[in-house]
Amino acid sequence: LSPRSMVELQQLCDKVPSYDSKIAFKTIEKELGRTVDELFSEITPEPVAAASLGQVYKATLRSTGQTVAVKVQRPAVLETVSLDLYLARELGLFVRNFPQLVDRLDAVALLDE
Repeated sequence: LSPRSMVELQQLCDKVPSYDSKIAFKTIEKELGRTVDELFSEITPEPVAAASLGQVYKATLRSTGQTVAVKVQRPAVLETVSLDLYLARELGLFVRNFPQLVDRLDAVALLDE
């Protein structure tokens, strides 16, 4: 991708809205097997950052008092990324039929890696 395209894509990823913190906290509890209150003496009620794959909360560990960043994946992120990669690969296979569109990059080989 050109540098300009990369900047545009980064801006899209940076402007992703957050999802409901209740869902994120339930994910934390499910994955770690303890309640948020048991794990943290403090946690921000809203994420301090949100991106395409997840969001981040600032928290203080109850056990040590250490301040930490708690990263939580978005619901269904694996399914979404898998579908995106599949569709990108299919597009790459289609583009192979038009050599004039293919520069020096074999998109299918890159995605297969």
